[in-house]
Amino acid sequence: CILWWENETGTAAYMGHKEAVEILLNAGANLNLADGDGRTALSVAALCVPSAAGGRGHGEVVSLLLERGANPEHKDTDGMTPLLLASYEGHEEVVELLLEAGADVDEKGRSPLILAAQEGHCSTVRLLLDRKSPIDHRAYDGHSALSAAALQGYREIVELLMQSHNTLTSTSLQPIDPKAQKKRERHREHRGT
Repeated sequence: CILWWENETGTAAYMGHKEAVEILLNAGANLNLADGDGRTALSVAALCVPSAAGGRGHGEVVSLLLERGANPEHKDTDGMTPLLLASYEGHEEVVELLLEAGADVDEKGRSPLILAAQEGHCSTVRLLLDRKSPIDHRAYDGHSALSAAALQGYREIVELLMQSHNTLTSTSLQPIDPKAQKKRERHREHRGT
């Protein structure tokens, strides 16, 4: 029995059905098996926001998967960990659970803080700052959390980041490399976002 998105267990994780996931795990489902995109059930639960879950993430499913040994550092084919996916989607409860499980807030080339900031998830940004997510981190495209939030016009997040310690003396205020910006734009076009 396998546990991933393209079968019953992955579907249960996607829909936030804790009881169904638990039954499948008890039947021997492999909770760290990845789908064609390299996503495990934990990645899918961290990413998805179907209306059945109220748009809040899948805290109960994520908690169960972590208790059963799901790898919080697993990377999908795009190099995204469950923490990066949850931060990108603004799933504050799931971000908290992953941080409690020891998920790394200092991912090279990507940062949960930058992803939350660029998508306008203020409460997730606040949580990550409280958990000492590096504010000076630069993404592969040259953006910091501050520059990503400013570029998108998220004033509340910009103010929050500016108020955080050491922000004004950080490298987050350095200019963005135009080549890196073009690369980011091509990446977004490719992803359709």
